[in-house]
Amino acid sequence: MKALDTRIEAIAPLALRSDHAPGGAQTIRYIPGTTFMGALAALHRLLYPKKEEQFERFFLREQVCYPNLYPAVFKDEDIQNSGLPVYPVPKTAQSCKRHSGFLFPEKDNDGHGVRDSLIERALFALGSQPDYRLDNKALLDILGKHERCTYPGCGEGMDHFDGFYRRGAITTRLNDEELHPRFAAEVEGYTRLRTHTGIHRLTGTVQEGILYNRQAFEEGMRFFGTIRLPGDDELVTELRSFLSEVGSAELLHIGTGRSRGMGKVALSADPVEEQPDRFATFRQRLDAFDTLMREQAKEDHFHGLDDHFFFAITLHAPLILCDDLLRYRGMIDRETLTAMCGHELPGLRLVYQAASVRRITGWQELWGMPRTNEYGIEMGSVFLFACSSPLDSADYRALFDLEENGAGRRRAEGFGRLCVSDQFHQEIVAR
Repeated sequence: MKALDTRIEAIAPLALRSDHAPGGAQTIRYIPGTTFMGALAALHRLLYPKKEEQFERFFLREQVCYPNLYPAVFKDEDIQNSGLPVYPVPKTAQSCKRHSGFLFPEKDNDGHGVRDSLIERALFALGSQPDYRLDNKALLDILGKHERCTYPGCGEGMDHFDGFYRRGAITTRLNDEELHPRFAAEVEGYTRLRTHTGIHRLTGTVQEGILYNRQAFEEGMRFFGTIRLPGDDELVTELRSFLSEVGSAELLHIGTGRSRGMGKVALSADPVEEQPDRFATFRQRLDAFDTLMREQAKEDHFHGLDDHFFFAITLHAPLILCDDLLRYRGMIDRETLTAMCGHELPGLRLVYQAASVRRITGWQELWGMPRTNEYGIEMGSVFLFACSSPLDSADYRALFDLEENGAGRRRAEGFGRLCVSDQFHQEIVAR
């Protein structure tokens, strides 16, 4: 599989409605893959109306998987220019209620750090089950360990933390411990409300009594995502050529208000170097999370977990799943994960979940019509599973393929991207 790192910078204000409700004014905090793909498809039809076969390969055959483009503006200049992936923060993340945010960058930053609570919440859920029933005091102690901020001199309560982040490649030392620092993407400082007047459809003049607001990203806002496509050199070359032409000429427009001069963006796409031994790195990540989970279980006086294997599924994009009757799923259970992997994992069971469901709306640019509303599991949702025995090579390979290929419907539009045992869940100390 090939990949292209894609960067977008707003040249004009950029508005992306988060909901098509009549009173909706808020913009979504990222560029959905559906919007990105639709804008490119409309531009391709305009520039190359006779290249129908190429259009099919780019946009109709689901060979090219376009990404959600997440905010990529960072206070740290080295991180800003690093080109590292940007991820949504999992729903299990916590930070200080009064001084929310990562510890990095250290300059002009009052954040007290961000930690992950998945392991302790999963142990609380396990301790409530008949096989591992703990007394109420032991259960409360599990959740109470990180009830307060541990930053020196603080002691305030912990609260939910969300947003987008980039993990630094440079190892930093903190309290004699080596770690890869995480940096939060700037979003709120790059949005503003724009006021518009309604236009009379017959006269083309201002419609009396219609005044409304739209939230928009300011000029200079940046976004990042990775296009995935098969190892077809011809397809990769053609797509890079098209994206380069569109980007250099600044022809791409995204979002609403384009007739008012909004939505113009600059685009660039660069190939990603293939990493050697990706499968070996994947196995190490899963083993490290499983080891940490069982170590924490021993500290909390759990017994009988030595032969288990724990792993988590974290959504890096919304996931659209349907059952055999085409009903939308709101969670990933044992049967669903088995179907997603196409492989039976030993003694698989769901231990804990932190998930929510959202309505997915959109606009079909080529048809000039709204898309059918769908429902998907929100990005950042986390599902922790346990197997009754350690995994073998086939089990690891099935989970690796799931992470590589994604799951669910509309994967070509950025949906269904996920991570198995995301490294974020090993950050149980606020950083």
